[in-house]
Amino acid sequence: MDHKTLLDKISSDSGIDGDEIQRIVSALCFTIGECCVERDAVVIPGFGQFEARKRMERIVIHPSTGERLLVPPKLVLNFRPSGVLKSKIEPLDNEVV
Repeated sequence: MDHKTLLDKISSDSGIDGDEIQRIVSALCFTIGECCVERDAVVIPGFGQFEARKRMERIVIHPSTGERLLVPPKLVLNFRPSGVLKSKIEPLDNEVV
């Protein structure tokens, strides 16, 4: 689903004007991003948790040369889905793709 389709779906489901939905979604995304930059976790009940975590430095092996490289530590964005979201997705695991 692309951005415009998402906004249209939210607008039709909520009955709120599309321009207002655009502002709300933009503010939500901006706020989640700012909180993650500040290393605060963002918990959305029934959906999940966004969190910036520090990935420690590690040694990797370049697949084609076999050379060992040191990857420096960095912050990565992590999403952990809630139990409610997981339970909605689990029945889809049994379907053949």
